[in-house]
Amino acid sequence: MNPELNSTYRYQIGGSLPPDSSTYVVRQADSDLFNALLAGEYCYVLNSRQMGKSSLRIRTMDKLQAQGIVCAEIELTGIGSQQITAQQWYGGIIQELISGFDLSINRRHWLRDREDLSPVQRLSEFIETLLQQIPQNIVIFIDEIDSILSLKFLTDEFFALIRNCYDKRASKPDYKRLTFALLGVATPSDLIQDKNATPFNIGRAIELRGFQFHESGALVAGLVCRSNHPQALLKEILYWTGGQPFLTQKLCWLIAQFGFVQSQEVDSIPPGEESNWLEQFVQKQIVEHWEAHDDPEHLKTIRDRILRNARDSERLLLLYQQILQYGKIAAINSDEQMELRLSGIVTKQESYLRVYNPIYESVFNCNWVRTKLIGLRISPIRVDKATEKKTKIPEDLKEIQPESWNNPPEAIPISQIPPSESQVLSVDSRKEPWWWVGLRVLIASAIASSLVLGVRSRGWLESWELQVFDHLMRLQPQEEPDERLLIVEITEKDVQAQPATERVGASLSDRALAELLAKLESYQPQTIGLDIYRDRPVDANYPQLAQAMKTSDRLFTICHYGNPGVIPPPEVSGERQGFNNVILDTDDILRRHLLAVSDASPCQNQYAFSIQVAGHYLADKGIEPKLNPDGYLQFGSTVFKTLDTNTGGYSTINSSGHQILLNYRATNQIAETITLTDVLNGQLNPEQVNNRIVLIGTTAPSFNDHRWLTPYSKGQGTVQTMTGIEIQAQMVSQILSAVLDQRPLIWWWSEPIEILWICGWSLIGGLLAQNSHSPRGFLVRGGVAIAILYGSGWVLFLQGGWIPLVPAALALVMSGGVLLVVSRFK
Repeated sequence: MNPELNSTYRYQIGGSLPPDSSTYVVRQADSDLFNALLAGEYCYVLNSRQMGKSSLRIRTMDKLQAQGIVCAEIELTGIGSQQITAQQWYGGIIQELISGFDLSINRRHWLRDREDLSPVQRLSEFIETLLQQIPQNIVIFIDEIDSILSLKFLTDEFFALIRNCYDKRASKPDYKRLTFALLGVATPSDLIQDKNATPFNIGRAIELRGFQFHESGALVAGLVCRSNHPQALLKEILYWTGGQPFLTQKLCWLIAQFGFVQSQEVDSIPPGEESNWLEQFVQKQIVEHWEAHDDPEHLKTIRDRILRNARDSERLLLLYQQILQYGKIAAINSDEQMELRLSGIVTKQESYLRVYNPIYESVFNCNWVRTKLIGLRISPIRVDKATEKKTKIPEDLKEIQPESWNNPPEAIPISQIPPSESQVLSVDSRKEPWWWVGLRVLIASAIASSLVLGVRSRGWLESWELQVFDHLMRLQPQEEPDERLLIVEITEKDVQAQPATERVGASLSDRALAELLAKLESYQPQTIGLDIYRDRPVDANYPQLAQAMKTSDRLFTICHYGNPGVIPPPEVSGERQGFNNVILDTDDILRRHLLAVSDASPCQNQYAFSIQVAGHYLADKGIEPKLNPDGYLQFGSTVFKTLDTNTGGYSTINSSGHQILLNYRATNQIAETITLTDVLNGQLNPEQVNNRIVLIGTTAPSFNDHRWLTPYSKGQGTVQTMTGIEIQAQMVSQILSAVLDQRPLIWWWSEPIEILWICGWSLIGGLLAQNSHSPRGFLVRGGVAIAILYGSGWVLFLQGGWIPLVPAALALVMSGGVLLVVSRFK
């Protein structure tokens, strides 16, 4: 299923490198951290994301363990930070220590015996227990330390406890055997305010710099296939990335893979042309359409860190703007400078802050800063070199200043009888110059458009736009069930019909599965998809089932990526696995379809179950997947364009992975359905199976896979849900229908076109108000305009287009309202 052809030399993009990785670059920080921990020093590595902190930790742990030192890691994100109490959080740390050091301690019993202690006191006592049970030197690595900033309770006591362990070295020699290493994306002042309790003033800060040329020999081997002078090419790579580890690995990987993903041979780079060739390559593969190419996410991570808080974003953008304008500024370690450094976009060099590398400078350029500042409803500052604070007045504003403001039109006499609203509006229209009327309409439209676009950029309209999306989805004409699919459902009755001792808590026993697969295989289905978790081996009493699962080329099974995730069936190879993870919006409605991710561990395949099943069906018809030049997945002529953070009505989503919108098939029953019992009792017609995709899944309420909310859930006054197997069938059907039937996928406009659309409707609202003789007249005309807007949106949605209806309607109403209010007060 993977359209990429991997080279023999494997660079790794994202994630942690194993200790023996051939592309691991040994830096000064490696020896600094290892020697400091070997000497018993407390250490901390605080830096921006994707700088190789976790890989450094893993390699250092491996080297320390080779020296006889016992190590364990606590990854705080795995414990959680949302909706978690202090007792649960500290208990999670204790459990991580028990697991990491493989201790024979029952955590529940141990904690129950100490219920009268506070959470931090329990952890303190557990460290005493740890030192008693382990006689060797101990190093505890605490990774993702910045996740504590999301906790709802104070954590100063946690850091005070670490400091206390250090202080106890003077009175308790055993504590000299204990050392901590803290890693994360934060500053010490972010984590703890009390300088007397902080462990950061007694620990050693490990400086983690980017890759230096003299250190990066490990990266050369993979470039030999592209250049006769790989060292020269590597030097150019390090110039563009600034040695940033993630970007360097990614750029090396892209160069090594270039040509393979296009299924064509690529000549070596001519000697001496490394610089020009790489500049064009970086522009094409990284900078241009960078949001689409940014997978796994890196540039988006930097962007989101800068823009995550509107109040702080303004200061950070203005500070970054100064660095762009002057090339560098003095590093004074202010809060704003430290936060900008933690984003990764700038680095400190020789007491100055500079942009980290040319790639960041190309992506996050002056135009990007100006756009984001406007989006935050502030004006970008133009620095005058003489005063460094003076703001210049644009020339276009000077031109419209004096005459119209100092010589206003002559006031119209008002009679003693107050005029009606229509008289006021009509008099204004007759007496005012046409250019003044037009200017007023433009100003009102600009104000309304800016307000709507600003509110929309902050995600305040997202809920309304998603409700309109659901409404339009429910208005789609009815379609026939997909005849290419057959669903074998396991009902509550089917579950109870199987002996509980055979099921072992599952919905489908090995015996029932063996019989089911034998029945289905005899009727020659095209593909079989098993949407049931099977994270244990087949029972030894059913060797034929185990053999069938190993050898069948038409059986695909599910797994669930994440931590801890659900492992796939041991008998099924990675190429016949697919994750069944889904992405829910903030209202718990499933509108998006996840096709692939970069890291699907513990699954052994990066593709979703739905695309694996559909891909196998399409492959039989000679349609193979590939990546198009923009990095989008493509079957035949159908391109699956991925979502961005602000696609359509979305403005705040996490768009990582290959996500598309799910265009539900408008039918009460997605496919023909038959129960497990009916199949096993022989009530299955061979024509129902032959050359079809058969999906097997549980609909029994006791397994809680029947409550998925969709755009159809709230349309009839009662909440209607779909089962998990129906969701998977919808996803498979969407892929097949798009490729084979040209059924439209959901598409959307680019951001500039959406802005023009909204501004256009704002202008229409202003013109309608200007030509209406009363508020009632505007309501009538505006109502007609909104009806036209709604109809346009519905017609386009039938063709798969999702356009901004709510922002356009708001802009129309607001611009008209502004003009009505102005006219009323005049």
